[in-house]
Amino acid sequence: MKKSIKRLDERISLNIICVVFLLYAVTLAFPFLWLISNSVKGSLEFQKYPLALPKDIWKHISNYAIMFKEFEMGTMFYNSLFLSIASPTVSIFCHMCTAYAYAKHEFKLKKVLYILGITPMVVSVAGTLPTSYQLINDLGIYDNMYLWILTGTGGFGMNFLLFASVFQNISTTYREAAEIDGAGQWRIFLGIYVPQASGIITAMWILAFIGVWNEYLSPQLYLPSYKTLSTGIAYLNSQIKSSHPVYGGDYPKLYAAMMITIIPVIIIFIAFQEKIMNYSFGGGIKG
Repeated sequence: MKKSIKRLDERISLNIICVVFLLYAVTLAFPFLWLISNSVKGSLEFQKYPLALPKDIWKHISNYAIMFKEFEMGTMFYNSLFLSIASPTVSIFCHMCTAYAYAKHEFKLKKVLYILGITPMVVSVAGTLPTSYQLINDLGIYDNMYLWILTGTGGFGMNFLLFASVFQNISTTYREAAEIDGAGQWRIFLGIYVPQASGIITAMWILAFIGVWNEYLSPQLYLPSYKTLSTGIAYLNSQIKSSHPVYGGDYPKLYAAMMITIIPVIIIFIAFQEKIMNYSFGGGIKG
Protein backbone atom coordinates (compact mmCIF):
# COMPACT_ATOMS: atom_id res chain seq x y z
CA MET A 1 0.00 0.00 0.00
CA LYS A 2 2.78 2.41 0.92
CA LYS A 3 4.64 1.60 -2.31
CA SER A 4 1.57 2.32 -4.45
CA ILE A 5 1.00 5.63 -2.67
CA LYS A 6 4.67 6.53 -3.18
CA ARG A 7 4.46 5.68 -6.87
CA LEU A 8 1.30 7.79 -7.20
CA ASP A 9 3.03 10.73 -5.53
CA GLU A 10 6.00 10.34 -7.88
CA ARG A 11 3.72 10.31 -10.93
CA ILE A 12 1.87 13.40 -9.75
CA SER A 13 5.17 15.20 -9.10
CA LEU A 14 6.48 14.15 -12.51
CA ASN A 15 3.31 15.36 -14.24
CA ILE A 16 3.51 18.72 -12.45
CA ILE A 17 7.15 19.11 -13.50
CA CYS A 18 6.27 18.22 -17.10
CA VAL A 19 3.47 20.80 -17.15
CA VAL A 20 5.75 23.50 -15.72
CA PHE A 21 8.47 22.81 -18.29
CA LEU A 22 5.89 22.67 -21.07
CA LEU A 23 4.60 26.11 -20.10
CA TYR A 24 8.17 27.37 -19.93
CA ALA A 25 8.86 25.99 -23.42
CA VAL A 26 5.74 27.74 -24.74
CA THR A 27 6.89 31.06 -23.28
CA LEU A 28 10.19 30.62 -25.16
CA ALA A 29 8.68 29.43 -28.44
CA PHE A 30 5.77 31.88 -28.72
CA PRO A 31 7.85 35.10 -29.11
CA PHE A 32 10.02 33.41 -31.73
CA LEU A 33 7.00 32.14 -33.72
CA TRP A 34 5.34 35.55 -33.37
CA LEU A 35 8.49 37.17 -34.76
CA ILE A 36 8.54 34.83 -37.76
CA SER A 37 4.85 35.41 -38.45
CA ASN A 38 5.06 39.20 -38.35
CA SER A 39 8.24 39.36 -40.42
CA VAL A 40 6.23 38.32 -43.50
CA LYS A 41 3.41 40.84 -43.11
CA GLY A 42 2.83 44.27 -44.54
CA SER A 43 2.94 47.33 -42.31
CA LEU A 44 -0.85 47.87 -42.34
CA GLU A 45 -1.58 44.19 -41.83
CA PHE A 46 0.69 44.12 -38.80
CA GLN A 47 -0.96 47.19 -37.27
CA LYS A 48 -4.46 45.72 -37.71
CA TYR A 49 -3.76 42.06 -36.94
CA PRO A 50 -0.54 41.72 -34.90
CA LEU A 51 -1.55 38.34 -33.43
CA ALA A 52 -3.07 36.81 -36.57
CA LEU A 53 -1.26 34.59 -39.04
CA PRO A 54 0.03 36.32 -42.19
CA LYS A 55 -2.49 36.39 -45.06
CA ASP A 56 0.01 36.37 -47.94
CA ILE A 57 3.43 35.08 -46.98
CA TRP A 58 4.90 35.09 -50.48
CA LYS A 59 3.91 38.69 -51.07
CA HIS A 60 5.76 40.05 -48.05
CA ILE A 61 8.64 37.60 -47.82
CA SER A 62 10.38 40.27 -49.88
CA ASN A 63 10.90 42.08 -46.54
CA TYR A 64 14.07 40.00 -46.19
CA ALA A 65 15.39 40.96 -49.64
CA ILE A 66 14.53 44.62 -49.01
CA MET A 67 16.61 44.58 -45.85
CA PHE A 68 19.65 43.34 -47.78
CA LYS A 69 19.11 45.74 -50.68
CA GLU A 70 18.08 48.98 -48.96
CA PHE A 71 19.49 48.64 -45.47
CA GLU A 72 22.93 47.16 -46.26
CA MET A 73 22.29 44.01 -44.28
CA GLY A 74 24.89 42.23 -46.42
CA THR A 75 27.66 44.55 -45.20
CA MET A 76 26.47 44.25 -41.61
CA PHE A 77 26.32 40.48 -41.97
CA TYR A 78 29.93 40.43 -43.21
CA ASN A 79 31.11 42.65 -40.35
CA SER A 80 29.38 40.47 -37.76
CA LEU A 81 30.66 37.27 -39.37
CA PHE A 82 34.26 38.51 -39.57
CA LEU A 83 34.32 39.66 -35.96
CA SER A 84 32.52 36.54 -34.72
CA ILE A 85 35.05 34.23 -36.41
CA ALA A 86 38.30 36.18 -36.02
CA SER A 87 37.89 37.42 -32.44
CA PRO A 88 37.14 34.03 -30.79
CA THR A 89 39.83 32.30 -32.86
CA VAL A 90 42.58 34.75 -31.88
CA SER A 91 41.39 35.05 -28.28
CA ILE A 92 41.07 31.31 -27.60
CA PHE A 93 44.42 30.56 -29.24
CA CYS A 94 46.18 33.13 -27.03
CA HIS A 95 44.42 31.77 -23.95
CA MET A 96 45.51 28.24 -24.84
CA CYS A 97 49.13 29.29 -25.32
CA THR A 98 49.24 31.07 -21.97
CA ALA A 99 47.44 28.22 -20.20
CA TYR A 100 49.76 25.59 -21.69
CA ALA A 101 52.87 27.51 -20.62
CA TYR A 102 51.47 27.80 -17.11
CA ALA A 103 50.19 24.24 -16.79
CA LYS A 104 53.11 22.28 -18.26
CA HIS A 105 56.22 24.31 -17.46
CA GLU A 106 57.96 25.36 -14.28
CA PHE A 107 59.36 28.89 -14.10
CA LYS A 108 59.84 31.75 -11.68
CA LEU A 109 56.84 33.89 -10.75
CA LYS A 110 54.46 31.13 -11.85
CA LYS A 111 52.11 31.92 -8.97
CA VAL A 112 52.19 35.60 -9.94
CA LEU A 113 51.01 34.62 -13.42
CA TYR A 114 48.09 32.75 -11.88
CA ILE A 115 47.15 35.82 -9.82
CA LEU A 116 47.26 37.93 -12.98
CA GLY A 117 44.92 35.43 -14.56
CA ILE A 118 42.38 35.84 -11.78
CA THR A 119 42.63 39.62 -11.38
CA PRO A 120 40.63 40.61 -14.50
CA MET A 121 37.74 38.51 -13.21
CA VAL A 122 37.31 40.61 -10.07
CA VAL A 123 37.48 43.99 -11.80
CA SER A 124 34.19 45.49 -12.95
CA VAL A 125 33.97 45.74 -16.73
CA ALA A 126 32.04 49.00 -16.49
CA GLY A 127 34.80 50.50 -14.38
CA THR A 128 37.41 49.82 -17.05
CA LEU A 129 35.51 51.33 -20.00
CA PRO A 130 37.05 54.85 -19.86
CA THR A 131 40.58 53.44 -19.60
CA SER A 132 39.92 50.88 -22.35
CA TYR A 133 38.51 53.57 -24.62
CA GLN A 134 41.58 55.77 -24.14
CA LEU A 135 43.98 52.86 -24.62
CA ILE A 136 42.30 51.74 -27.85
CA ASN A 137 42.50 55.30 -29.16
CA ASP A 138 46.19 55.60 -28.25
CA LEU A 139 47.03 52.29 -29.95
CA GLY A 140 45.25 53.30 -33.15
CA ILE A 141 42.79 50.43 -32.94
CA TYR A 142 39.73 52.66 -32.64
CA ASP A 143 37.32 52.32 -35.58
CA ASN A 144 39.45 49.65 -37.27
CA MET A 145 37.64 46.34 -37.50
CA TYR A 146 40.69 44.38 -38.61
CA LEU A 147 42.91 45.59 -35.78
CA TRP A 148 40.10 45.20 -33.25
CA ILE A 149 40.78 41.47 -32.99
CA LEU A 150 44.08 42.34 -31.28
CA THR A 151 42.10 43.27 -28.16
CA GLY A 152 41.54 39.56 -27.58
CA THR A 153 45.22 38.65 -27.34
CA GLY A 154 45.50 39.19 -23.58
CA GLY A 155 45.56 35.50 -22.71
CA PHE A 156 44.14 35.86 -19.20
CA GLY A 157 40.74 35.62 -17.55
CA MET A 158 38.25 32.78 -17.22
CA ASN A 159 39.36 31.00 -20.38
CA PHE A 160 42.94 30.95 -19.16
CA LEU A 161 41.93 29.27 -15.89
CA LEU A 162 39.75 26.75 -17.67
CA PHE A 163 42.35 25.77 -20.26
CA ALA A 164 45.03 25.59 -17.56
CA SER A 165 42.96 23.07 -15.60
CA VAL A 166 42.38 21.04 -18.78
CA PHE A 167 46.06 20.88 -19.69
CA GLN A 168 47.03 20.03 -16.12
CA ASN A 169 44.79 16.98 -16.25
CA ILE A 170 46.44 15.66 -19.44
CA SER A 171 49.26 13.29 -18.62
CA THR A 172 52.81 14.62 -19.02
CA THR A 173 53.79 11.23 -20.39
CA TYR A 174 52.72 12.44 -23.82
CA ARG A 175 55.10 15.39 -23.67
CA GLU A 176 57.99 13.32 -22.35
CA ALA A 177 57.56 10.73 -25.10
CA ALA A 178 57.41 13.44 -27.77
CA GLU A 179 60.50 15.18 -26.40
CA ILE A 180 62.42 11.88 -26.57
CA ASP A 181 61.44 11.67 -30.25
CA GLY A 182 62.80 15.18 -30.78
CA ALA A 183 59.52 17.11 -31.00
CA GLY A 184 59.63 20.82 -30.20
CA GLN A 185 57.28 22.63 -27.86
CA TRP A 186 55.03 23.98 -30.64
CA ARG A 187 54.67 20.52 -32.14
CA ILE A 188 53.87 19.04 -28.73
CA PHE A 189 51.35 21.78 -28.01
CA LEU A 190 49.59 21.74 -31.40
CA GLY A 191 49.93 18.04 -32.15
CA ILE A 192 49.23 16.48 -28.74
CA TYR A 193 47.57 18.80 -26.23
CA VAL A 194 45.28 20.80 -28.51
CA PRO A 195 43.68 17.68 -30.11
CA GLN A 196 43.04 16.14 -26.69
CA ALA A 197 41.30 19.33 -25.56
CA SER A 198 39.42 19.71 -28.87
CA GLY A 199 36.04 19.09 -27.25
CA ILE A 200 36.16 22.01 -24.86
CA ILE A 201 37.97 24.18 -27.41
CA THR A 202 35.16 23.68 -29.92
CA ALA A 203 32.46 24.28 -27.33
CA MET A 204 34.09 27.46 -26.05
CA TRP A 205 34.71 28.73 -29.57
CA ILE A 206 31.05 28.27 -30.48
CA LEU A 207 29.88 30.03 -27.32
CA ALA A 208 32.36 32.84 -27.96
CA PHE A 209 31.12 33.09 -31.57
CA ILE A 210 27.55 33.52 -30.35
CA GLY A 211 28.67 36.06 -27.75
CA VAL A 212 30.51 38.23 -30.29
CA TRP A 213 27.68 37.86 -32.82
CA ASN A 214 25.22 39.27 -30.27
CA GLU A 215 27.64 41.88 -28.88
CA TYR A 216 26.27 45.41 -29.02
CA LEU A 217 28.30 47.60 -26.68
CA SER A 218 31.80 47.10 -28.10
CA PRO A 219 30.95 47.70 -31.80
CA GLN A 220 28.84 50.68 -30.81
CA LEU A 221 31.66 52.24 -28.77
CA TYR A 222 34.78 51.27 -30.69
CA LEU A 223 33.68 50.56 -34.28
CA PRO A 224 31.21 53.32 -35.21
CA SER A 225 31.98 53.08 -38.95
CA TYR A 226 31.45 49.31 -39.07
CA LYS A 227 27.84 48.56 -38.31
CA THR A 228 27.20 44.99 -37.23
CA LEU A 229 23.80 43.31 -37.20
CA SER A 230 23.30 44.22 -33.54
CA THR A 231 24.08 47.92 -33.95
CA GLY A 232 22.30 48.01 -37.31
CA ILE A 233 19.06 46.70 -35.84
CA ALA A 234 19.27 49.30 -33.08
CA TYR A 235 19.68 51.98 -35.75
CA LEU A 236 16.73 50.62 -37.74
CA ASN A 237 14.62 50.53 -34.60
CA SER A 238 15.37 54.19 -33.93
CA GLN A 239 14.34 55.06 -37.51
CA ILE A 240 11.02 53.27 -37.13
CA LYS A 241 10.24 55.01 -33.86
CA SER A 242 11.24 58.43 -35.23
CA SER A 243 8.78 58.29 -38.16
CA HIS A 244 11.42 57.76 -40.82
CA PRO A 245 9.95 58.46 -44.30
CA VAL A 246 10.91 54.98 -45.56
CA TYR A 247 10.89 52.74 -42.48
CA GLY A 248 8.59 54.70 -40.16
CA GLY A 249 6.15 52.29 -38.49
CA ASP A 250 7.25 49.40 -40.73
CA TYR A 251 7.89 46.92 -37.94
CA PRO A 252 7.69 43.80 -40.17
CA LYS A 253 10.94 44.88 -41.85
CA LEU A 254 12.52 45.27 -38.43
CA TYR A 255 11.39 41.77 -37.52
CA ALA A 256 12.81 40.45 -40.81
CA ALA A 257 16.16 42.04 -39.90
CA MET A 258 15.98 40.44 -36.47
CA MET A 259 15.31 37.05 -38.04
CA ILE A 260 18.37 37.49 -40.28
CA THR A 261 20.38 38.03 -37.10
CA ILE A 262 18.87 35.10 -35.20
CA ILE A 263 18.87 32.38 -37.86
CA PRO A 264 22.69 31.84 -38.07
CA VAL A 265 22.93 31.45 -34.29
CA ILE A 266 20.08 28.93 -34.27
CA ILE A 267 21.70 26.93 -37.09
CA ILE A 268 25.06 26.85 -35.29
CA PHE A 269 23.48 25.82 -32.00
CA ILE A 270 21.42 23.05 -33.63
CA ALA A 271 24.48 21.77 -35.51
CA PHE A 272 26.75 21.75 -32.45
CA GLN A 273 24.34 21.37 -29.52
CA GLU A 274 25.64 17.90 -28.72
CA LYS A 275 29.21 19.21 -28.72
CA ILE A 276 28.25 22.12 -26.46
CA MET A 277 26.24 20.03 -24.01
CA ASN A 278 28.34 16.89 -23.91
CA TYR A 279 31.87 17.93 -24.73
CA SER A 280 34.55 15.75 -23.20
CA PHE A 281 38.32 15.49 -23.21
CA GLY A 282 40.03 12.60 -24.96
CA GLY A 283 43.16 10.99 -23.67
CA GLY A 284 44.71 8.06 -21.93
CA ILE A 285 47.88 6.07 -21.86
CA LYS A 286 47.72 2.67 -23.43
CA GLY A 287 49.93 0.22 -21.75
